[in-house]
Amino acid sequence: MNITVYLGSRCGNQPCYADYAYALGAWIACHGHTLVYGGSRTGLMGKLADGALQAGGEVIGVEPQFFMDEELQHEGLTKLIVTPDMTSRKQQMMDLGDIFLAFPGGIGTLEEISQVMSQVKLHQLEGRFAFLDFNGYYQPMKALIQQMSAEGFVDKAWADGVPFLPSLAGLTAFVLGRDLPKPGETWRHFKNHMYRILDLADDAETGETYVVYKTLYGEYRDFIRPLDMFLSEVDHEKYPDVPQKWRFEKTAGLCSWNPAISSQYLKK
Repeated sequence: MNITVYLGSRCGNQPCYADYAYALGAWIACHGHTLVYGGSRTGLMGKLADGALQAGGEVIGVEPQFFMDEELQHEGLTKLIVTPDMTSRKQQMMDLGDIFLAFPGGIGTLEEISQVMSQVKLHQLEGRFAFLDFNGYYQPMKALIQQMSAEGFVDKAWADGVPFLPSLAGLTAFVLGRDLPKPGETWRHFKNHMYRILDLADDAETGETYVVYKTLYGEYRDFIRPLDMFLSEVDHEKYPDVPQKWRFEKTAGLCSWNPAISSQYLKK
């Protein structure tokens, strides 16, 4: 899947945004997706590309010629597409994307995601979009969209459905089209088997999120697996049981297992 990300060519005043951008790039690569972005090496754009490339992912950059003339392009990209102007750059990034994400950025970022929202709403663009609301950056945008609804300029159902994702865990669920589990939540499984969510744990290095859960039948044992696999495979209608290989003591080395996370939960 191609994930198009719009974000700032500056890093902003808060160091956390650079860290989030790098983690997002790593997340995209570690989940087997291809990053599509503006192609520059500066600011958050460069951090995003670095995160994906250093995690072994593929990165497609789309850079207008006048930025190439200023030598702003990232030199390590899998593929670099040069366009004659900004208009064709935006169209190329939309043509390439399957999912469109707005990360913190400036006027250009706002312009790009606004065009995506409009095109999707008018059924002129296939795909889904979301705002990555890290550090609450897009709360004013959320309020504006709700104001548009309150004033009668957009439908309430559409306004309420615009995704604002505060974390990579939320992004995992969004990409899979699932709801994010919450600690303490009970999930009904096939044949009345029950699971209770114990915790969600993030791996800061890879951006991976793990879900820790307990089976409420049999030996009442704890399990842990990557959140995307949990959401896609532990389905309360399609999967009758969790394979034995996912038992806690047998998981090491499987599916991006992280010992630093396992040590938090492994019970001797």
